[in-house]
Amino acid sequence: MLSNPPYIKAAGIDALEPEVRDHEPRQALDGGPDGLDAYRALAPRIGSLLRPGGHALLEIGVGQAQAAGALLTAASLEVLRTIKDLAGIPRAIVARRNR
Repeated sequence: MLSNPPYIKAAGIDALEPEVRDHEPRQALDGGPDGLDAYRALAPRIGSLLRPGGHALLEIGVGQAQAAGALLTAASLEVLRTIKDLAGIPRAIVARRNR
C-alpha cells in the first residue's frame, strides 16, 4: 500500500510555496492542527487492507516520523524504517502487518 496523505499543519498552509499552496486542493494538504489527522484515520485501517507480511509506505512531513510511527505501532503495525529525502530528512515511513 502506498499513501501520500495530507500532512501539512493547517496553520502552515499559507506559508507554503505558491506552486503548492495555490495549485493543490486544500484538502490534499491540510493535515489538521498537528498535520497527523489523516494518520489517525488511516493507521487503524491499514492492517485490514494488507495481507500478513504486507507493507505500507506513507509519506510524512518534516518532524513527523516519531509521531506517525507511534500511531502505526499503536495500530499493531511494525514500523520497519524511515526513508530520508536528499537533504537527509525523514520523508516516508515503512510499516508491515505481521499477522
